[in-house]
Amino acid sequence: RYEQIDYSVKSGQTLKEILKEFSVKDEEIKKIFAILSKSETNKIRSKQTLDIILDNTDKNNKKILSLLIPVSKTRKIQIVKNLETDQLKKEEIVTNLTKRLVLKEGVITSSLYKSASKQNISANVIIEFARLYGFQVDFQRDIKKKDSFQIMYEIFIDETGKTIETGNILFANLKLSRKNNPLYYFDKKGSE
Repeated sequence: RYEQIDYSVKSGQTLKEILKEFSVKDEEIKKIFAILSKSETNKIRSKQTLDIILDNTDKNNKKILSLLIPVSKTRKIQIVKNLETDQLKKEEIVTNLTKRLVLKEGVITSSLYKSASKQNISANVIIEFARLYGFQVDFQRDIKKKDSFQIMYEIFIDETGKTIETGNILFANLKLSRKNNPLYYFDKKGSE
């Protein structure tokens, strides 16, 4: 009777098109759109995953029991049907994130990117690290085997301990030919 769907949004799709794809009738779709704001219905983007639970009692008139729309990494909108009253209710789910500091270091064996990836440093942190040194280091010529790096940066984790996003690099050091090149993060009156 109940069908749970994790639906990956395709490029250019609207919420209405997705619901029609699952045989949800216009009357039910109107109820959903009545409780969603225009900005919330426009938040749907390709490659997002919508969590949908359908009531398949009437195959020609499927009803939404639950619809979960991710708005950002920390905010979701959920529409839930009260089975007794048949009314839809909107709830906002906010994930609280905790900031942690992480220190990663390693020896460069082939390239900075590969060595940092082996330390489970996310691509955006590696790219930012390289950008910080871009004005003083030629990554093709200056880096030799056995050079090393250190990165201290912020991560934001959810209640389960999963990293949701990364923050600023607070300290970076690139040791080239046994010479340290430390960089520190300062934030003075909006100037980093």
